[in-house]
Amino acid sequence: MLYLDDDIKEVYCFMDDNKEMAKQQEVEEVSRQAEISVKRRNKKKIKATIYLTEEAEQAFTELYIHRLRKDRKTDRSLIACDAIHVLFERECM
Repeated sequence: MLYLDDDIKEVYCFMDDNKEMAKQQEVEEVSRQAEISVKRRNKKKIKATIYLTEEAEQAFTELYIHRLRKDRKTDRSLIACDAIHVLFERECM
């Protein structure tokens, strides 16, 4: 029975290590995105009008709220710029 307890302890230690690694990766990702956001925020902006479907507008609002809840300072323009950059990289690179 002792052997089983040691195995369980190892599994829990492994799970704790995975949680710590995941948390560290999340922190690194947020930091990286914050740096990118600062760089993009400092660039010259132009004004544009876009027309969204109701579904796209809802997704846009949910993304904005999601970023605010994660304490990531953002504005709607930055979200649109990020989306355009991602789409450009996906389709043109």
